[in-house]
Amino acid sequence: MDQIDLSGKVAIITGASSGIGAETAFVFARFGAKLALVGRDEVRLLETVTKCLAINDVVPLWIPLDLAHEGVCETVVQRTIETYGRIDVLVNCAGKVAISYLSDKSMKVFDDLMNVNFRVPYHLSQLSLPHLIKTKGNIINIGSSMSKRTQKGMLGYTVAKAALQMFSRQAAFELAPLGVRINSISPGPTNTNIVANLIVHNPQLMDEINSVVKESSSYGKYLDPKEIALLICLTASDVFPSLNGSDILFDGAASMA
Repeated sequence: MDQIDLSGKVAIITGASSGIGAETAFVFARFGAKLALVGRDEVRLLETVTKCLAINDVVPLWIPLDLAHEGVCETVVQRTIETYGRIDVLVNCAGKVAISYLSDKSMKVFDDLMNVNFRVPYHLSQLSLPHLIKTKGNIINIGSSMSKRTQKGMLGYTVAKAALQMFSRQAAFELAPLGVRINSISPGPTNTNIVANLIVHNPQLMDEINSVVKESSSYGKYLDPKEIALLICLTASDVFPSLNGSDILFDGAASMA
C-alpha cells in the first residue's frame, strides 16, 4: 500500500453515507484525496464527513441529495468542479436492492432498480468524462457477484448490476485512447445498510437472506466493506495503469457455491 498516493486528486464518491461508500471515503482521505461525497441520508453523510476530517484535516465537499432525482447528477459534477476545478476519480458506489419478479404487475420496482444501479452511474460517468479526459482519470463502478448466480427475488437487481458491469467493459474500449480507465468491482454479500434495509422492508426474508449468505460464502459471513474499500482505492490509484475494462470479483468464493 506504500505505492498508493492520491494527494491532490479529486474523487467523487456516491453512496458515501454508509457501507462501502463511506469506507471508501475514509481510505481515500487517508491517502490524501480531496473528496466530493454524495448520499441521501444527511445525518449519516455528515458522520462520514466528520471522520474524513479527522483523518486528513480537510473538510470534504458533501452533497446530501438523491441521485435518482432529475438534475442531481448535473449538480454533483458542477459543484465538484466549482469547488476543486477538476475530477480525477469517479466511484459509483450508490446502489439499491429491492425484491422483484418477472411476474410483477408493475414496472415501478424494475425502473427504480435500473435507474439507481445503472442509469445514474452511466449518467455521472457521461457528465464527468470531459473532466476525466483532462486529468487522465478513471471510473470505478460497484457491481455485484449476485449477477453471476441466481437468487429468488433478485431479478431486477441482478439485471441492473450485470448491465453496469457490461458497461464498464464496453466503455473501456472507447475510453482507453482518451487516457481514461474504467473498471468494475463486484463484491459478494457485504455488511452494509443496503442489506439491512432490504430485511427491514421484507422481514419475512430475514432468515432466508442470512441463510443464503452463510451457504454461498466460503467464510459463512458477510464481507467487511473495509476490504472492498481498499480494493477500490488500489484500483483508482496509479499502481496498475493498465488495469482497464476489468470486472474484479471479490466475494469470498460465493459465486463458486
